[in-house]
Amino acid sequence: MILGNGTHTDKIRSDMSESLTRPPAEHHTLICWGVIGTALLGLTIWLAVASPLFGYAYAVKDMPVFWLAGALAGAGVIYLALPLIIRASSRLTSDSAKYLLWVMIAAGLAMRLVLFSSEPALEDDYQRYLWDGAVTANGINPYATSPEAAMAADPGTTALGKLAKESGLVLGRVNHPELRTLYPPVAQGAFAIAHWLSPWNLSGWRALILMADIVSIGLLLLLLRQLGRSPLWATLYWWNPVVLKEFYNSAHMDALLVPLVLGALFFSLRNRPLSATASLTLAAGIKIWPVVLLPLVWRKYLDQPRILFACILLAAAACALFAWPLVSAGFDQSSGLVAYAGKWTTNSALSPLIVDASDWLLTALNIEAIQPAFLARGMIALILGVVVLWQCRRPAIDAQDTADKWLIVAATMFLLSPAQFPWYYAWVLPFLPLRPVFGLLLLTATLPLYYTAFYFLSHDTYAVFKHGIVWLIWLPAWGVLIWEGRKTIAASVRPVNFVKNAEETS
Repeated sequence: MILGNGTHTDKIRSDMSESLTRPPAEHHTLICWGVIGTALLGLTIWLAVASPLFGYAYAVKDMPVFWLAGALAGAGVIYLALPLIIRASSRLTSDSAKYLLWVMIAAGLAMRLVLFSSEPALEDDYQRYLWDGAVTANGINPYATSPEAAMAADPGTTALGKLAKESGLVLGRVNHPELRTLYPPVAQGAFAIAHWLSPWNLSGWRALILMADIVSIGLLLLLLRQLGRSPLWATLYWWNPVVLKEFYNSAHMDALLVPLVLGALFFSLRNRPLSATASLTLAAGIKIWPVVLLPLVWRKYLDQPRILFACILLAAAACALFAWPLVSAGFDQSSGLVAYAGKWTTNSALSPLIVDASDWLLTALNIEAIQPAFLARGMIALILGVVVLWQCRRPAIDAQDTADKWLIVAATMFLLSPAQFPWYYAWVLPFLPLRPVFGLLLLTATLPLYYTAFYFLSHDTYAVFKHGIVWLIWLPAWGVLIWEGRKTIAASVRPVNFVKNAEETS
């Protein structure tokens, strides 16, 4: 075949020559990237293929629970090699690094699309999303009536009863049907959009999650550029097996928080406090916890009272608007928010110890009017408040210090939470590309052990998980975090606690 003036031939020869003369270290680095990416993509394919075994046709005791937990934990172990490979990638040529970045993004997108039609494994929260979305989309107050009450409504005379009949199997599969929804209004709006896109199935909801995730990776790349770090660090989020499982297989709503929280950090670094405040309050309209990050946005404006007042007024107005539907519906025993705040304790090793300590203290003081669980939650809130105030005691030195503070507060919120579901890990993960802390990254390999709880529950041996497996999940992470922070806890010049030891590799 004639190739014209030979330009194309010269280009091929040039590329071949460059490949042959590429340093061995660069070859090894690219091979490692390929091995890790292929292994993680293989996990998603296995999960998609095996997911029907976790369908409603099977009893939990007959599901391959240990295979799921083992595969996810194994993927987490492979994932833990990424920080080393990313650091080694600093020796790549500029062209190779750019090519690798696009391959990383494409591979992560492929992993997500593979799971798009998978059967959610051992999780059914999405059934509540589908029901709430239908209720909201049809102009019915989702906070007024529990799914259990909706099932009893007359389909011939009430709109709620008619909707219950249209829902098919969805309504009957909502967990804790006796409780009214606890999800705030912004989340309800997202559920309604998903219902409009694809009524009564996950396609529309997963499409929203994917759109949110694409915004998240874009914001991460912008933040990494602002911090002077390699864009390849975004792989710690984009290829994370917990993100893949919890967002795209289990379809958890925490995916919608990530772009709003990252957007707030981006606006804060760009000195746009009102935009940062608006982004965080919107996040609080999905789940409440991001409000603890607001003081970090406002700290630098203590000497600018007009800006500070405007930010506080905006947050207060938005939070009041989001809280009103929940408050007006009342806080009786059917309130999902009351049930969650009062007694939800899952997958936590630390929280039961705090409850036991609270029980001992109340007994010693002969106080019977306060429940140990209530006191324990008060103690956790106090610790979190102290951490937030400590991080606000001085303004951030630079962009990296700002990101560190946000990570510390989010990690404290997650590590102290009485309920520590694997998808709550998404509260912390977006910050780890900005400051990779191995003790927190290690949870990618240990959190999947949470799924063994379903096996033990189905065999009436949950005590094995509660008093044994849960410690395998948390002790390694806590041990490494303590080791990482041992030299910086008492630092007085720039005390960033456990994040200081993480290597700053651009």
